[in-house]
Amino acid sequence: MSRAHDRPLRLAIVNTYGQILSDMYYGESLKKIREAIAPRPLEIRIYGPDTFLDAARSNQFDMSIASYGLTSIMLRQTGGARVLTAVNNRFPNPYAGNGAAIIVRSDRKDINTFEDLPGKSLGVMSITAFAGWQVPMAELTSMGIDVKRAFRDIKVVGEPMTQILDLVYRGEADVGFVVNCLLEDVQALGKYKEEDFKVIGDRGLRSGSSCKHSTRLYPNWSFSIKPQMSPDESKAVVMALLSIPASEDISVHWTLTPDGTGADAVFQQLNLPYAEAYGLRDLLLEYSGVAFGVLAVGLVLVVNIVVLTVAVRIRTKQKEKALAEKMQSDLDARRAALKLRTMEKLSAVGTLSSMAAHELKQPLTVVNNYAGSLRRRLMRSDVPREVLIDALTEIEESGLKAAEVIDLVRGYATNKERTFVRTDLAMNARHVLDRNRKYQHIIHPDLRLGTYVLADTIELELVLTNLLKNAVAAVADVESPRVEFKVWRDEAFAYARIADNGKPLTDEQFSQIGQIGRTTKKNGMGMGLAIVKSLLEAHSGALRIERLDPCGICCTVRLPLVLPQDAAQQQ
Repeated sequence: MSRAHDRPLRLAIVNTYGQILSDMYYGESLKKIREAIAPRPLEIRIYGPDTFLDAARSNQFDMSIASYGLTSIMLRQTGGARVLTAVNNRFPNPYAGNGAAIIVRSDRKDINTFEDLPGKSLGVMSITAFAGWQVPMAELTSMGIDVKRAFRDIKVVGEPMTQILDLVYRGEADVGFVVNCLLEDVQALGKYKEEDFKVIGDRGLRSGSSCKHSTRLYPNWSFSIKPQMSPDESKAVVMALLSIPASEDISVHWTLTPDGTGADAVFQQLNLPYAEAYGLRDLLLEYSGVAFGVLAVGLVLVVNIVVLTVAVRIRTKQKEKALAEKMQSDLDARRAALKLRTMEKLSAVGTLSSMAAHELKQPLTVVNNYAGSLRRRLMRSDVPREVLIDALTEIEESGLKAAEVIDLVRGYATNKERTFVRTDLAMNARHVLDRNRKYQHIIHPDLRLGTYVLADTIELELVLTNLLKNAVAAVADVESPRVEFKVWRDEAFAYARIADNGKPLTDEQFSQIGQIGRTTKKNGMGMGLAIVKSLLEAHSGALRIERLDPCGICCTVRLPLVLPQDAAQQQ
């Protein structure tokens, strides 16, 4: 077992149902996993269907709880093993637990059958959701209904799926695709009444299900393990989940997992790129699911411990055999990465050299101007103490600014890594404003604290300084100059917006903004925005430039948001 100070094990959960229902379904499972890996901590990461696949590709989790179809796609693209399948008192058969309900408001007299759906508006959670999109789409396709063309429009609302119920109930969509049992669970929580919705083509009575559903049922949600999990930890977690007893409520327990044949049938019908070839084996498995399930349940009681033990031993031997090759491969990869990083830095020296010429001009000009002015005044007469202190302060700050730029360029030239720290974008913006306080009469700040990003603070303040200087220069000749400087955040990104009311630009002038060598400033080099874009790309950020009506320019910086440390630990 890993030591307590090792990194946490990361469990990914797809947020289809919303926090309340997810806790009800998987609360006992999370408790068992934590106990099994103790003292190693468990870190829970919540994703939507699309971000779940992105996270799998970048190896951001070690275990996952996701829908049967989404797990099939993830494992096919990134590797790993589907180990267990969820069951509960409503769906004791793991092969028939997950499907879709096509819902409309109960007072819609014009929508009663599948044939009434074309021409209506549709609400879905995501086009990568299995039961929320692919299953009902395959069902309607088998009836000759082209989902992508039959509906008047398709609204994708994102997770959780309960938003689709709200959308249909408010009349903002005529039809909604939701997972089976979601409607009943929400009604049990008291949010909606049974008579608020109806399910088109309900198969509940025919299938013996306690939940209404419009499609065939597929295997329930899957628990999977990625290759980086150690054999001991994998075994401990699997055994802990298998020990969860059946419950009378909606919480799940776990059993032996089905394979991906059913998902492949859906993927092939929709002609999706991750479908595997469909052969005789798939046909037999699809239509012999019940018999195979009965046999599997009998076998699992006898051989479950033996199978897991043998699997762990085989996996351990494979790892020992591949260890020498992996060490050599890792060494070669590190050498190649170092060579590539060196080449990137050398390429960046050219850009940073241009930046140095661009950025050093302003502080050195300030130093020269103040030094020359003081010399002339001292030659004529004494200089008041306050004036002398202010001038020396400006010279000192400009000198420090120049030193920072020089250190930054030297760091690139010597292959020094960027220093990325967690920093508040609003505080960096305040530092930039402090250094440009002589323009405070035209700058209107709105800086909201808590906009944390991961950045090199020197480069970040260079970005903001460049944009602010451009805005100040743009309003230099207007009657009532105004520059708005705003910093805020949403759930995923931090933003900095700098807008001015400068002179109107022609289409040609606006199209040339950001092009190297193009500038409207007197004695400008045309390098400022090119440098800003280069620095932001190194921070996984972006710059959007817009022309305002009737005049002026708006530049918006977007950077990935970093949650505070305590919030990250809670998740």
